[in-house]
Amino acid sequence: MTDQKPTDVASASLSLQGFEVAYVEIRPAPTRANPSRRIKVLGLCDVRGFHVCSECSKKHSEAAWQEFEPRRFRECSIGDFETYLEITPWRVNCCGGTRVESFPWEAPGHRMTRRFFERIAALCTRLPVQEVASMAGLSWDTVARVDKKAIELGLGGHQPDLGKLQWVGVDEVSRTGGHDYFTIVTNLRTGAVVHIGDGKGKKGLQSFLERLSKSQRKRIQGTASDLGYLNLLRRAFPKANHVLDRFHIVKWVNDALNALRREEFGAAPRIGSGKVIKAKKWMLLSGREKLEQTHKLELAKLMKLNRRLYRGYLLKEELRTILKHPWQYMTSLRKNLQNWCNATIRSRLEPLKQVARRLRPHFDAIVAAYDAHIPLGLVEEINGKIANLRRVAHGYKDREYFKLKIYQRCSLPDNPWRRIVL
Repeated sequence: MTDQKPTDVASASLSLQGFEVAYVEIRPAPTRANPSRRIKVLGLCDVRGFHVCSECSKKHSEAAWQEFEPRRFRECSIGDFETYLEITPWRVNCCGGTRVESFPWEAPGHRMTRRFFERIAALCTRLPVQEVASMAGLSWDTVARVDKKAIELGLGGHQPDLGKLQWVGVDEVSRTGGHDYFTIVTNLRTGAVVHIGDGKGKKGLQSFLERLSKSQRKRIQGTASDLGYLNLLRRAFPKANHVLDRFHIVKWVNDALNALRREEFGAAPRIGSGKVIKAKKWMLLSGREKLEQTHKLELAKLMKLNRRLYRGYLLKEELRTILKHPWQYMTSLRKNLQNWCNATIRSRLEPLKQVARRLRPHFDAIVAAYDAHIPLGLVEEINGKIANLRRVAHGYKDREYFKLKIYQRCSLPDNPWRRIVL
């Protein structure tokens, strides 16, 4: 038989070295949402024999006075109860005044233990903040504050390093689905986001350029972007290779085909051919290789309804095929692009003719992607991750918090908080 007290067992299990559990109580703590709520409180007694300043961490053998009211720190739940550690702290004469002492198990700046802080941080890597707040019985703001601090700790308190940057991808994303934009700069060698600028275009790119030293600018070998950033990057890095992201080109031609569909059938009746053509928009915009055989047959029937739309669809697929092909001879690539532009301009399909005119001056930027052998898909992959972040959280009101979440998802492949076992 052991003569250990239950409070000693609790102290040992919670790893509270230097502290004793003086009492364990179940107390009522009603709220408006839960009038019958009860919590578990573990009262602690400090037996270390010294006190630590909360600002400079200096140890003091004597304290000035003890606080009148005890303080509670949220701990991981024990059993079915929310659990709190309760202790009455002392004040010490230090740092030009009196400071409340700190405890080794508390999370600085938060009324919770380090273990509970780590638990919340780990959950926030897997679930939306609102879900974590509901599980933990905390407010959204409290959980978001913990998550922010955890991300800052994971990043080491600074933005990702630009020292070894050689190939960069630049694109814009929206925080709200429109109106409020960020410029995302990606390291195309590692796939990590290295900078997030406020706004888009020149305004969004300026802060990234200011971070680069002269030697870092010279180290940039190439860039990949859409047309909106291409000229800006050419002026910033005149000796680098500049690539026009072909995923944006495919988007141009998809948008043009959809505009043509609206021209042809926008006012069509909701019966007969009008109903069919409106219902099959996704087939027109999908790659043919992704369609099942039944869908290809449906698409063939669809195209019989309108020859102009059929011709636009063929031009779209032809351009996708040109851009997907692993070209070895760049002369052949240029010739095929030129032939596509000529055929499109002769097609009398105005939305697609605009794409051809837009594309013609930038053949060099398209060819550069095949010479450099860089993974352009990384930029779109990053955009997909960011869109998923926004969708799961139903948007972010706090701009800086959204930036931190992007860094966490796209710049911390070895996120320490994800390794915590819940």
